[in-house]
Amino acid sequence: MRRSRPAGPCRRPPSPRWAVALALLAASAAAAAAPRAAAAAESLRVEIDGLKGDLKKNVLASLQIEASRKDKDLDESRIRRLHGQAPDEIERALQPFGYYRVVVQSSLSHDGNTWVARYKVDEGPQLKVGSRDVQLLGEGASDAGFEKVVSAFPLHEGEALLQVAYEAGKKEFDDYAAENGYLDGKWEVSQIQIDLATYTSAIVLHYETGPRYHFGPVRFNQHFLRPALLRGYVRFKQGDPLSAHKLLLLQESLADSTYFQRVEVVPRRDEAEGVEVPIDVNLLPAKPQKWTAGLGYGTDTGPRGTLGLELRHLNALGHRFTSEGKLSLVEKSFRTDYLIPGAYPRTDVLDFTVAYADLHPKTSHSENLLIGPSYSFALGRWRQAIALDYQRETYTVGVDKGISVLVIPQDTWSHVYADDRIYPSRGERYTLIVRGGAKALASDVNFAQASAEAKFVHGFGVNHFRLISRATAGYTWTQDFRHLPPTERFFAGGDQSVRGYAYQGIGAHDVKGNVIGGPDTLTGSVELEYRLAQYQRLQKFGVAAFYDAGTAGFSFGGGMRQGTGLGVFWISPIGLLRVYVATALSLPGHPLRLHLTIGPDL
Repeated sequence: MRRSRPAGPCRRPPSPRWAVALALLAASAAAAAAPRAAAAAESLRVEIDGLKGDLKKNVLASLQIEASRKDKDLDESRIRRLHGQAPDEIERALQPFGYYRVVVQSSLSHDGNTWVARYKVDEGPQLKVGSRDVQLLGEGASDAGFEKVVSAFPLHEGEALLQVAYEAGKKEFDDYAAENGYLDGKWEVSQIQIDLATYTSAIVLHYETGPRYHFGPVRFNQHFLRPALLRGYVRFKQGDPLSAHKLLLLQESLADSTYFQRVEVVPRRDEAEGVEVPIDVNLLPAKPQKWTAGLGYGTDTGPRGTLGLELRHLNALGHRFTSEGKLSLVEKSFRTDYLIPGAYPRTDVLDFTVAYADLHPKTSHSENLLIGPSYSFALGRWRQAIALDYQRETYTVGVDKGISVLVIPQDTWSHVYADDRIYPSRGERYTLIVRGGAKALASDVNFAQASAEAKFVHGFGVNHFRLISRATAGYTWTQDFRHLPPTERFFAGGDQSVRGYAYQGIGAHDVKGNVIGGPDTLTGSVELEYRLAQYQRLQKFGVAAFYDAGTAGFSFGGGMRQGTGLGVFWISPIGLLRVYVATALSLPGHPLRLHLTIGPDL
């Protein structure tokens, strides 16, 4: 039986205070726990009218409203505040270009759901240089080099007042002072005076050179090498004008050597005697020995490995010893070198070499023992090496077999330049070798040989593209070619020659059709690369297309073998890893061949 409600209204008893407090607390917690709808950032577009080129770029780079367009907390009040300050920012951004009467018309409106900030800019007339007062004060006022800096200051009367040129001209003063011993050089006056009422300007520059400082004694702080050896790294004399460039060259030369782990070159101006500044050279020795090991692969050699040892501190004279062994499918070799530093230890080295190589490419087999001294040194940007080698080689090449004994004088000239050793955008390499042997000088064969190689790397298209070209040529004079061992013959073909053909697969043939090389060779290559630098995940990768041609044989082979193909590359920390698919255009059926190489371009 259901109970019936009493008729009429019914009042609840009043709640106690603690119950009201609990209810309010629960409501507050619920409100805090409820997800709030995030206010979406306002959409904004900035438009600049009346400017182009560098003017427009600099204005956009200076506008806070442009820099804040994609901020997540951008709202209407902030847009209006940034829009209000934009005209002043535009005026300041145009002043470095000489515009001081800028008129800006600004508007802020809606285009659908997007705010549009428009700025119509009239840059007005460009301010010209009315006068200039450039002066040298102090000891350097009579320095002919400093006078050239003054005369070469870029802003002259009647020219546009460009602050970039003004700052560049000032920097030339500071650079010359640092390079030529004016350590106290400073600006007494450095001003651009602008009168907006008359719209004229004046440049006032007064440079105080101070005294000219000179090199004092060079003090080497170390204990393991003779000071006479270390002085060979110094390319200046006590009393020469102090030069920051020569100090940097000294530091780089010592750091490039294998003797030191850390090098510090410190001019001690606080200990100067008059204007002569002593130079402290603090040297921390490197570890006395160094082991190296490497693994690689190439289609010419197959898997290959190297193991090396360097003994860096044999004595206080700086003598060193190096040894290296190589192992691959076509080579087993070992080489040792005893190195004695020369008058300028960075480049001058006397080297006593003992080397053995067991070489067995598909075209030949030889065991070669080489013993001899060489001396290498720098001539300007070139490096020259003069050697005299005793070489005994047991060989088989085609139907020719024998034992060859040669005493070979050799002169090598080389030059390498690269703006980056791993992936250069500009680079070049040249090598020229002249060598020979004579029966009158204990050789089995009379011969004279010259070979040359050149390679160029040229980047363009914001360095997305590189053009790589190379050429080699070689000529041998002899009346007894068949008694020359394979190491003294020219072959072509392979990863570093004409791709699409086997390693040393191009050359003259004997009566049985074996490739036996030749006294002459000529090869060339052109390659175009495209680096995928615009893609974040692929910027270390690229693609390439190439064309190679070359020959080896008698009278330059009588016909060029041609190859072409495509490839991909990866810029690894140790050099480029390249994979090519090449076709031999001069062979029937145009067979394909895979080429894999690892290493730097130059």
